[in-house]
Amino acid sequence: MNNYIIGYLAKIQCTNYKMVLNEIAKKYDIGLKEILIEQLFQFTEKYLPNKNQTNFIFSMSDDPEREEADYLMDYLDYAPEMQSKFPSSGKERLLILISILKDMVIQSKCSKLVISLTDSGYIYSYKRIKFNQLSEVLLDDFEKNQGAPDTLYEIICE
Repeated sequence: MNNYIIGYLAKIQCTNYKMVLNEIAKKYDIGLKEILIEQLFQFTEKYLPNKNQTNFIFSMSDDPEREEADYLMDYLDYAPEMQSKFPSSGKERLLILISILKDMVIQSKCSKLVISLTDSGYIYSYKRIKFNQLSEVLLDDFEKNQGAPDTLYEIICE
């Protein structure tokens, strides 16, 4: 299965947000590509971005040359000798993903982050959480599912 991360930052207050987000992608050596609103697959009307606000709609991947986020979202522990830029521990890789998301929110000065984390391309549940709950909720959901929770998260940052 492929792991996908798609979403958007809403009501961005940072004037040079594209440059800031590009720097975050370089810092973590990940792919962060701007996509069209039509590529927010499985997002119901309620969760689509307001076109009258400054938004950044994106897909995130393990590497600038890839489309999937298999390593960031695969919760399995790999053999320590595995050749990867990411840690072998699934939890440690998830913590990196959480750090990336937090950096994106804080540095873009957005009002919310809406993101789907799936290994199937389908969204089966929806959660609205506050930014300060991000780490706790994602760690809990990944632990319960032993992988990507196939969930869309609406993370309120204000």
